Amino acid sequence: MGEFPRESTTLLRPLLIVAAVIVILGAMRLAAPILNPLLLALVITLLCNPIFRWLQRRGLSVWLALLIMIGGFLTTAAVMVSVIGISVSRLTARLSVYQALLAEQELALRTWLASYGLVAADLQLFGLLNSVNLTRLLGFMLTGIGNVLGNALLVVVLVLFFLVELPAFQRRLRLDLGEHSPLLNRLTSFGGSVVGYFVVRTYINLVVAIGSTIGMALLGVPFAMLWGILIFVLSYIPYIGIPIAALPAVLLSLAEHGLLRAGLVILVVTLVNSAFENLVAPNMIGRRLRLSPAVVFVSFFFWTWLLGPPGTFLSMPITVLVTVVLDNYEETRWLARLMGAASLEALSEPAAAAPTVETPPSQGLPEA
Repeated sequence: MGEFPRESTTLLRPLLIVAAVIVILGAMRLAAPILNPLLLALVITLLCNPIFRWLQRRGLSVWLALLIMIGGFLTTAAVMVSVIGISVSRLTARLSVYQALLAEQELALRTWLASYGLVAADLQLFGLLNSVNLTRLLGFMLTGIGNVLGNALLVVVLVLFFLVELPAFQRRLRLDLGEHSPLLNRLTSFGGSVVGYFVVRTYINLVVAIGSTIGMALLGVPFAMLWGILIFVLSYIPYIGIPIAALPAVLLSLAEHGLLRAGLVILVVTLVNSAFENLVAPNMIGRRLRLSPAVVFVSFFFWTWLLGPPGTFLSMPITVLVTVVLDNYEETRWLARLMGAASLEALSEPAAAAPTVETPPSQGLPEA
């Protein structure tokens, strides 16, 4: 009496897990304004930690290294805010002009095609690019950057605290769990894998963004630096990040210079991205975290829906973290394989040409 059948118990556990996941996701959606700065700070901390430790190994104290990091953050933020602010204000002022130019390009192309009987004379070729949709497209992309920069001060403060506390946190884990704890080994393993992946990813994104910006500037694309920043940020999203980032540049080039110049912009961005993604990236990243295109695509829309515009930039870091965590447990490793990740051993192998950064745990660090 009172005992559940074995079949009911078997079904109850997955149902409870699904219910818990739904509750957690709902809470994340409600708490997105608080979570976004925290998640962004964690990602930046992973990227900056090797630099912070490198400064300390050069004999700098913790606080001097922090001052240098603060100077770097402020300089980068000032440059980005200046470029984005000036470009957005000028773009907003000329948006109606670009829309009129697009309408002229549409009329010329429609007339040319109609002369050969290829389309009806009244067909709306660029109907998708009406003023409302174009404004929304540019607005959505720039809103994501604006939201991130709007919390820049909070993010910088969080990153500095995380950088200082990370070694002390690692020491506490070693003391509490023991040097050979399986949990500690898992944390060390997937932490190193994620850091290595994103450091290399950042190098590649920076070079692709610089090359694309130079190419767009030579082709006379308006606000080339703004689109270069967008390419750098969205390049963290494989497969779909570059097309999304390059779309505004293509539209403005189409409006000002016509189809041929727009096609050249597409060609330049594609060649620069393909050269580094297909020739350089495999040698630097090796077999690390080759996620399925379908997983990347779904995660992009899912995290954007859950976290808002900042989710477009956080989708790939979060997905990579989830994948590596899943791969560290035998029970969930099949899910990591399903998402397209390599094995844990492959994740832990250093790529042939990847930059390696040693991170001693306690040299010159504040005591816990």
